[in-house]
Amino acid sequence: MLDNVSRGRIWLVERGREKGRKMMRMTATPVYTGGIMTGQGGSKMNESNQLGKSLLYVAVAATLAVSSPSAWSQQNSADDEVLEEVVTTGTRREGQSPTETLSPIDVLAGSALTDQATFDMTDGLTKIAPSLNTQRFPIADGTAFIRPVTLRNLSPDQTLVLVNGTRRHRSPLVNLQLAPLGTVNQGSQAVDFAAIPSLAIKRVEVLRDGASAQYGSDAIAGVVNIILNDANSGISVSAQTGEYFEGDGARTTLAANGGFRLGDNGFLNATIEHSTADTTSRGQQQGACGGIIAVVGPGVVPLNELCQRWGDPDVEVLKFFLNAGIDVNDSTELYATASYSDNDTVSDFFYRNPVLDPSAMISGRSTLIVDTDGDFIADPAPQGLVDDINAAGLNPGDYLTADAGSASGFILLNPIFSMFPGGYNPDFGAAISDLAFVVGARGETAGGLSWDVRGRVAESEADYTLSETINPSLGALSPTSFSPGKLTQEETGINADFVKSFDIGNLASPLNFAFGAEWRQETYKIAAGDTASISAGPAFIFGVGSDGFQGFPTESAGSFDSDSVGVYIDIEADVTDRFTIGAAVRYEDYDEFGDTTDGKLSGRFQFNDQFAIRATASTGFRAPTPGQVNTLNTTTSADTSGNLIPSGTYPVGSTVAMVLGSQPLVPEESTSFTLGLVASPLDNVSITLDYYDIEIDDRLALFTTTITAQNVIDLTAAGVPNAGLLLDGIANYFVNGFDSEVSGFDLAITADFDLSYGDLTVDLRHNQNEQDVPRVSAGTINASRVFDLENQVPDSRTTLTFDFDSGGAWNGHVRLNNYGSWKSTGGLFSPGDASDVSNYGSEVLVDLEGTYRFNEILSLSIGAENVFDVEPDLEGDGVLNFLGARTAITSPFGNNGGFWYARLAANFD
Repeated sequence: MLDNVSRGRIWLVERGREKGRKMMRMTATPVYTGGIMTGQGGSKMNESNQLGKSLLYVAVAATLAVSSPSAWSQQNSADDEVLEEVVTTGTRREGQSPTETLSPIDVLAGSALTDQATFDMTDGLTKIAPSLNTQRFPIADGTAFIRPVTLRNLSPDQTLVLVNGTRRHRSPLVNLQLAPLGTVNQGSQAVDFAAIPSLAIKRVEVLRDGASAQYGSDAIAGVVNIILNDANSGISVSAQTGEYFEGDGARTTLAANGGFRLGDNGFLNATIEHSTADTTSRGQQQGACGGIIAVVGPGVVPLNELCQRWGDPDVEVLKFFLNAGIDVNDSTELYATASYSDNDTVSDFFYRNPVLDPSAMISGRSTLIVDTDGDFIADPAPQGLVDDINAAGLNPGDYLTADAGSASGFILLNPIFSMFPGGYNPDFGAAISDLAFVVGARGETAGGLSWDVRGRVAESEADYTLSETINPSLGALSPTSFSPGKLTQEETGINADFVKSFDIGNLASPLNFAFGAEWRQETYKIAAGDTASISAGPAFIFGVGSDGFQGFPTESAGSFDSDSVGVYIDIEADVTDRFTIGAAVRYEDYDEFGDTTDGKLSGRFQFNDQFAIRATASTGFRAPTPGQVNTLNTTTSADTSGNLIPSGTYPVGSTVAMVLGSQPLVPEESTSFTLGLVASPLDNVSITLDYYDIEIDDRLALFTTTITAQNVIDLTAAGVPNAGLLLDGIANYFVNGFDSEVSGFDLAITADFDLSYGDLTVDLRHNQNEQDVPRVSAGTINASRVFDLENQVPDSRTTLTFDFDSGGAWNGHVRLNNYGSWKSTGGLFSPGDASDVSNYGSEVLVDLEGTYRFNEILSLSIGAENVFDVEPDLEGDGVLNFLGARTAITSPFGNNGGFWYARLAANFD
């Protein structure tokens, strides 16, 4: 039966059999099946203590590597057959192991994702592969729900994600959160890793090299290829639960995977997973909250008298994945994958002050009171406003508060204020659904031509919800729950890939010649919010639309398409027994951005059985998505004094953006170089070291400006309705804002021991990464944004894992994760000149897990993540402190502290 074919020609080659848990041993980029990562990653170190920690890790691994030769397992013995893994990513040549590839590739076993505290692939990948990073940002709009993953500190959508070698669709979320909440992620539209259940994954291949010439747009940083389980028998069931040491954030996951035969020559592998996660709270009391409690009394303000919560959202998600294939004859296989995810997530927004007696001297939220002279008393309502309400046949008392002391008989006090005696804190949520299908056929002709033709369709949808808030323009008639709109990402694609080997001249191997074509269409849809979320009611002086997240206006609704066609050629051959070369060229044409031609050259030289070098040079590109070109979003942010102000992101071609100076977007373009060595100094020691340098021009960024009085005049003249309400608000739109250069190296050292009491694998991974922004387009991003791009993600990351299997009842692992120091400005709360930098120190987090196998079926695992309950340093920005943030919100490892868990698993053959 034909097995896992990726990109139309790679067959999984199995040599030998699995012995225990050590399935893949002693490759230069090793693969393990037992809950341990096989990635490389991280960032650059610039502090002596960080360097010392990394040297300590290296020393530990080196000491183990040279100790007691008698302890090494004898791999070449006849009774110790090994299953050798071949990779399908970064090469279209059949049967290559990670040691033989021209580009650096990490292979992560699926069990490494399930044998830890979370089944969420977003967290799971980044815990075991230091070159991959994610952050958890509270109060970050949709980014609190769909968390992006970065590779080598580049934008999340500069990494191409594949599933079984086929492009995975993007999420509908364009990350619009403002700095300092995830500077690297801002403006990206990437894949939602969390929609993929970990139990469905056989392995993950991470190509850490530019690959646009091989795979197309987005592969600037590299490629993540998720290979699905294809077993045709066996059922695995798992139940896991745990909570943080603080006693909150309980997480429970129920998952099952089963393999089934389809006739005599086929398989169906199915996975289902249901997870829940409760909220966490790691902030402190919001700055104004204590004074308000002193007036209104305890139990009136929201969120347990904190007024505002900094922590994880409430999540419930159901995931389902199918992977199937069947041989129709000896040379052809039909295959398909299907996935579905349903995610309901709810988080919080900023706190809104209530209207109090003037003697309290606390300003009320502007949605509830207009007080231009700062005396804490509502201003008189203009007579014209009262007349307009009367003329419309409406009751002014529904929108204003009666006051005999005012000439008009009313004051600018929203009558709905009495509903919120302790203020209000909007709840922001989303119902996220994700659906994808891939259907294809592959095989090999009698002449030796391998072929793979497939089609895919996908849809990902985020339907937003908002509650515990108001549309202030509707006064006392405002609802408190809204449907602010829906975003949808649809994708369709057709791929045809072919591979043929040719005997040419005196080459040491046949020339592997691959070629193919791809057609893609992306569609981004915006559905308008409900009427209440977008209405400009009679009391528009208090603001319009749902407060916190204004509904998508009717004029922004629509469907926006982008089509592209690409063709490529990819060759690879052994020139001699020691020297291998490869080359790829790709031409791609976009209906909106024109065409591009990109190339890649690769080479590898094997000096002897213990040592080889490899190098690549490539160009790449990433075209702006329809979502980035057309996104529109209006929400609420805070200024440097903590005041809440409107913030809008507008399509590049919208009237607002063009009046403010927007220009059409162009694709990002890159040039990448890698140089690496592969070494096996001893039978059971492997070392890889890969240097990289990536230059990217015309990177997309969100340009942010404050709307001035002159802007209001210009916007009004251009026909923008209610332009006056935008005064002093924030306007954002996409620009090709800057160039960047990212350089660093990945180091991996692995040692494998066959001890008298079990098998021990020691795995050290380190990444050093530095980003420089050498050019910024005039009038785009400011010095604070540049500083954050260069410093907000730690420039070093190291993991050291000890994985032990007794061969009997016990196994487990200990993992140390070192996050280097980082720096950040206040972002939105910054003066913009990077004069407000806060410094945060490096930390080491320790994870533990132990498993007891009762029998061949049942096992129990108990573990802890961040077992010493390490927290990041205290938040250094004063405005964020006032808003309730206690520890650094830019922390690369979150703010929640330690987490314990227990997992009961059953495996049936």
